[in-house]
Amino acid sequence: MPKTDPKGESAGEQRFRLVVEAAPNAMVMIDPAGKIVMVNTQAERVFGYSRAELAGQPVDMLVPERFRSHHPEMRRQFFTDPQPRPMGAGRDLYGLKKDGSEFPVEIGLNPIETDEGTMVLSAIVDITERKASELALRNSEQQYSSLLDGVVDFAIYMLDPNGIVTKWNRGAQRIKGYRAEEIVGQHVSCFYTEEDRAANLPQRALEIATRDARYEAQGWRVRKDGSRFLADVVIDALKDDSGRVIGFAKITRDITERVRAARQLEEARADEALRRAQVELLEARVAERTRIARELHDTLLQSFHGLLLKFQTVSDLLPTRPAEAREILSSAIDQTAQAITEGREAVQGLRASTVERNDLAQAIMNLGEELGAKASSGTTVGLQVDVEGAPRTLHPIVRDEIYRIASEALRNAFRHAQAKQIEVELRYDEQQLRLRIRDDGKGIDPKILTAEEPAGHFGLSGMRERAKLIGGKLTVWSAPESGTHIELNVPVDHIYAGPSVPHQKSSGETPNT
Repeated sequence: MPKTDPKGESAGEQRFRLVVEAAPNAMVMIDPAGKIVMVNTQAERVFGYSRAELAGQPVDMLVPERFRSHHPEMRRQFFTDPQPRPMGAGRDLYGLKKDGSEFPVEIGLNPIETDEGTMVLSAIVDITERKASELALRNSEQQYSSLLDGVVDFAIYMLDPNGIVTKWNRGAQRIKGYRAEEIVGQHVSCFYTEEDRAANLPQRALEIATRDARYEAQGWRVRKDGSRFLADVVIDALKDDSGRVIGFAKITRDITERVRAARQLEEARADEALRRAQVELLEARVAERTRIARELHDTLLQSFHGLLLKFQTVSDLLPTRPAEAREILSSAIDQTAQAITEGREAVQGLRASTVERNDLAQAIMNLGEELGAKASSGTTVGLQVDVEGAPRTLHPIVRDEIYRIASEALRNAFRHAQAKQIEVELRYDEQQLRLRIRDDGKGIDPKILTAEEPAGHFGLSGMRERAKLIGGKLTVWSAPESGTHIELNVPVDHIYAGPSVPHQKSSGETPNT
């Protein structure tokens, strides 16, 4: 006969009661009539009743009233075939607390054989928090799905680890032409061109995303109707906590129109730049012709007019005053020689040798030696030419205009400034080409520098126009008896492309008196 304690319980019954009491869930044991036989501390805590209040009471008191009518039949079925199983599989179950509040539960049923017959031990789990988490997750997923589905400018869809489409938004339908039911379950390679599929690009894109966590590219993709579009594509690898790839998120944007519009804008800008360059070149040619006309008027034509007057005077004096006539004739001969020299220099300035100007520094040096040789006897002018940086092959128009600016500055220094020393510096760097010409001559009146069209100083106007033509900035500093400093800066992009490149207009000179 098994041992019993003073309460009449056997050792096995005591162990069973201790196990039930130690269970982490609420435990309620009932008899075939539905009466509560035993509860543990967790059951008291969950339902809010004491053991004394529950013992011998129908278990229906722990069930919301709307479910009580089903309980007798459910008990009958369980006791007819007492097997461990969950209660109400596939249904939402609720418990009723002492205070009248309801809470969701999961219930596991286990038959227990006792001296009084078969009992059923119910393990009851309060799943309120889990239900709340599931509801929050569902709401979050619904909001996220609604958000993605509301994006129509981007195709956003999900792939499984093998590249099979699993989710599809409205943007993807609009861009690619497939409805969700048509494309879910298909491989991502169906969006690629035949050439890309032959090159195994779809698989390589997923492999790169797996390795680098992201894949980005632009390329042609194919719609449902077979038409192609230029796409900007991003594939992100989705990984679990262990780093295993569980799928891919893919975003595709149709950039066909954007690229076409950008290309059209670029072409329009190029056309406008060409038109502006042609207008500027035409304006420069008109300005050059005006300058030439002025120079011819102020040099050769004035000289010829003076010669004509002298010849008329010689003709009048020759019969009566031959000695005076010969003296005037000698002066006219000298003036004719000077006019011829000026005319030759003007022509040379207009068409300097291409071979000379391939090396600007050498061409300037050659010009200086030529001008020095023609200087008046007894006059010595020192010329120093320095080059900084590696000389570059210049655009012919740019090269010609820089040389002509240097030529004009040197001729002024030799012929008019009475300079004793002239310094020329050519500097090539990454941003610009810089030409500096300094002399120690008698300088220029500040009023001439500030005038837009300085009367009688067509060389200065010509240098300004040439600098403007090649997109450069010409700066002149000078003061009486303080020499002249001329600086030309040409941006590096204009050095190669010449005036066909659109540029900011030259701001002219900054006089410093």
